[in-house]
This record gives sequence, structure tokens and C-alpha cells, in this order.
Amino acid sequence: MNATAELNHSVRGLPMRRVFKTSDLDLGRKFLSDAYGSDLHLRGTEHDQFISHTRYDCGSFALDDLALGMDATFDVGPLENLAVFQVMTGWMEHQWSGGARRTGPGDTAANPPPHKPYTVHVHNTEYCSVNLSQALLKRTAGFTEDQPGSAVHFTGMEPASAGLADHWRRAVARARRLLDARQGAMYEPLVSGNIARSLAESALITFPNTGGPQPTSADGGDATPSAVRRAIAFMEENADNDIGLTDMAAAARISPAALQIAFARHHTTTPLGSLRGVRLDRAHFDLLAAGKGEGADDGVTVDDIGARWGFSTPADFATSYRHVYGVSPDEILST
Repeated sequence: MNATAELNHSVRGLPMRRVFKTSDLDLGRKFLSDAYGSDLHLRGTEHDQFISHTRYDCGSFALDDLALGMDATFDVGPLENLAVFQVMTGWMEHQWSGGARRTGPGDTAANPPPHKPYTVHVHNTEYCSVNLSQALLKRTAGFTEDQPGSAVHFTGMEPASAGLADHWRRAVARARRLLDARQGAMYEPLVSGNIARSLAESALITFPNTGGPQPTSADGGDATPSAVRRAIAFMEENADNDIGLTDMAAAARISPAALQIAFARHHTTTPLGSLRGVRLDRAHFDLLAAGKGEGADDGVTVDDIGARWGFSTPADFATSYRHVYGVSPDEILST
């Protein structure tokens, strides 16, 4: 037996980072069957049966890296979630009733059309994948929880253009850099929430899909200054929670489309831009308090405060802070 496993997780079980490596075919089969919830068949030899799997699981999204030194077959039931694969070496082939697609090195592909079971054959492959939950996709597309027909279906496996394929790869690379460089960031709800929305937005742009709810003539009439005030009050009260456009729209008692129109008419920034500003103000107050030695956060750093309020990198926090306050956050903390 030759296997290693590493597991880092929060007290609540998620987010989680898991690393698994083995050259034992039976152990690998059991692990991957559990990880993907599917029937799995592996065919290898004593010389090439290595298996390596790394997963960042943040609940609404997961990022996987998988290396298989063998042929393998996965039987997968119908999925509502979106899974996007990028192949580095070898190949993988999806087969379903009415179609098939092989993905090779450098290619990017989504899982087959929804509500269809499919089979995946992989051959001596290394690939990374991103899994986005249907709930995340719905919220990002602008559906409310109780809205009829509120589901996002992806109608094509390939990116809509080569430029959009590059856009997707950059979005995934950025998410991976953030999680690899600062694994603690995945435990900050606002940071992981921002990463989730960024990936979902990129997926909705990149791959053909049924889209979100269409704007109606009523949205323009609902886009009032009072709706903006209600949304901002909600932001002020919930800035420390992972909230998005649909949450703000629900609090303003209008649709997400109407809220975006309202902010365009009656405010200086977008709803999410306004939320970012509220959180920057909260970070400013935390810096002032920490600089004066107030509160219970002994030894708190600028990076800690920035991540707490959803800024995924120290550079992003420092740039945003200097733009608004004219000084670096380090200067405030050290005073």
C-alpha cells in the first residue's frame, strides 16, 4: 500500500482542502468513487497506476486537480451543477445519448447537456475542473429563490469563442492563485463568496446557456431612489455577511434588473460597487481600532482585516484603501 492524504478543514466542515495520492488501485478506486459519487472503473498496471487528487471545496464551488496514470471510466448521473474541465495531458471523452466529445491538451469543455446521464473515459490524463452549484448559478444570473423557472441550463459544452475560453482560463487561474497563495482566505466567507461569484459570472459569459430572467417593462418603473435607499440600508446592516445582487434586490423589494437600473439612475456606482465601498469603510474602522489597541484582536494584521471584509489580496485592499483615504492601510494600523 502506498497512499498519502492531507485534510484541512474548518470547524464546520467547509470550506475544505483535501489532497490524496496513491499507487494502490483499490484505494484509488474507493476514494474517487466517494469523491465524485459515481460508479468508477480503473484499469492500470503495476507501473503506471498513480492517482493524485487535490480539491478545494468551498460549498457553492469546488476546484479539483486530478492526475491518473491509467485508463478510467466514470458513469455519471444527470447533473444540474456545472462542471468545466481543462485538460493538460492525455485526453478525456464524454459520451451521452445522442452525442460524444473528446477533450485533449489545451482544451476546455463543460459537462454534457443537463438531465442526461453520461460516461467519461479518461486516458493517462491530468486535468483541472471547476464545479459550480445550481444555487450559485441561479443567484448570479439574477433569479430569486421562489422565481418560477429559476434554473440555469448550459446548452453547449464548448466556450462560445476562443476569446471567451481565454477569459475562463484567466478567471480559474486567478481563483487558484488566491487559494494557493492564501489558503486561509477560503475560510473568510466574504472572500470565498467573491471568488464564487467571479467564477459563476465567467461561466455564464463563456458557455452557451439559457440565461437569467429577462428585464420587463415594470423594472424601469420600480427603479426608484427609495429602492436604492432600501438596498443601501440592507448593505449597511449585512456587510459582514456573504450577500449578492439578488439579496439586495429582495431587500429593496424589486427585481435584480430593476435594482441595477435604479443604481445607474440614482447612484454613483453599481450595487456591488456600493457594497464594496461599505466594506471598505468597515475595514477602515477596524484599522483605526486596531491601531489604538482597542478590541480583542491582538496581533491583527492589515491582511487579516482586508480578508475579513472580502478583499482577496493584500494588493487589492491596499490599492482600494489608498484611493479612498489617501494613505496605505499599514500607515493607519501603525499609528
